[in-house]
Amino acid sequence: MPAPATTTGTVAEHKSGGFPPFNTSTYPSQIFWLTVTFVALLIVMWKVAVPKIGGVIGERKGRIQTELAKAEESRKAAEHAAAAYQAPILEARERARAASEASRTEMAREFERAKTSADTEAHRKTTEAQERIAAMQRQAKWHVTQAAEEAVVDIVSRLTGESVSRTEATAAVRDVLKA
Repeated sequence: MPAPATTTGTVAEHKSGGFPPFNTSTYPSQIFWLTVTFVALLIVMWKVAVPKIGGVIGERKGRIQTELAKAEESRKAAEHAAAAYQAPILEARERARAASEASRTEMAREFERAKTSADTEAHRKTTEAQERIAAMQRQAKWHVTQAAEEAVVDIVSRLTGESVSRTEATAAVRDVLKA
C-alpha cells in the first residue's frame, strides 16, 4: 500500500533525498562506521591471518631449506659415484695404454730382430750367390779359354796345315786375353 501523503515531512524527506549512500547528510556516520569496520578487519587480519601466513611462509622456507640440503647431499653422492665410476675407467685406460705401449715396443723389437735376421740372411745368400757367380765366371772363362785353345789349334791346322802344340795355343790365347 502506498504511503499516505502527510505533511509531516518524513516521507517527503526520503523521496527527495535519493540513494542514501549519496546523501551528504549521512557522510559523517558512514565515515565513522567505515573506520570502525576497517580497524576491526585490520585487527582480525593482524591477529589471525598474518600469523597463519607467517607460519606457512616459515614452513615453506624450512621445507625449501630441507630440500636444498637433500639436493646438495644427492649432488655430493652423485659426484662421489661419478668419481668412483671414473676411477676404474681411468685405471683401465691407463693399463690399456701401458699394454699398448708395451705391445708396440715388443713389436718394434720383434720387427728389428726379424729385419736384422732377414738382412743377415740376405747378406749371406747374396755372398753365396756372388761366390757361385764368381765360380761360374771362372769356370766359364776356363771353358772359353779351353775352347779358344782348341779353336786355335784347329784353325791354324786348317788354314796353314801346320800343327800347333797345345802349349803354344795356350800362350797365344793368353797373349790375346792380356791385351
